Amino acid sequence: MRFLADAMLGKLAEWLRLLGYDTVSAADLPFVDDDYLLDIAEDEGRVLLTKDKELYQRAKKEGVEAVLVEGKDVEEQLAFLVKKGLIELREVPSLERCPRCNGLLRRASKEEVKGQVPVGVYMSHEEFWICTNCGQIYWKGSHWKRMKEFVERVKALI
Repeated sequence: MRFLADAMLGKLAEWLRLLGYDTVSAADLPFVDDDYLLDIAEDEGRVLLTKDKELYQRAKKEGVEAVLVEGKDVEEQLAFLVKKGLIELREVPSLERCPRCNGLLRRASKEEVKGQVPVGVYMSHEEFWICTNCGQIYWKGSHWKRMKEFVERVKALI
């Protein structure tokens, strides 16, 4: 399943990427209007995720697969998508997609990231990943536990 999240769902797009889903965020696009979003969704075979009722209705009318996302926050929005059968809650982070740009991640050697991460991180970690698109480097830091706790809160809503 590939997604396109409208500008109101930037945080949801980030979390879908963390779960390993190929997700384009309108916030990352150079130009955004409803016509452009509908064209991208149709051309790339993406499911349009939106909170905009008018955009949702227009997408349906034009035969573009779309979901009117419910939920006041990202936890509720993810739970909604799970309940709709659109996603599964996977291991977080999936280490497949960059949460920043949607690029693919690849494992990086410790030597490769030397001088590009804080010294303390370099000394205390052995595993690193790098985005093949934007070059962002990732490691299993203290945020790892918080992300897992977040997913557990989402599961509790289902």
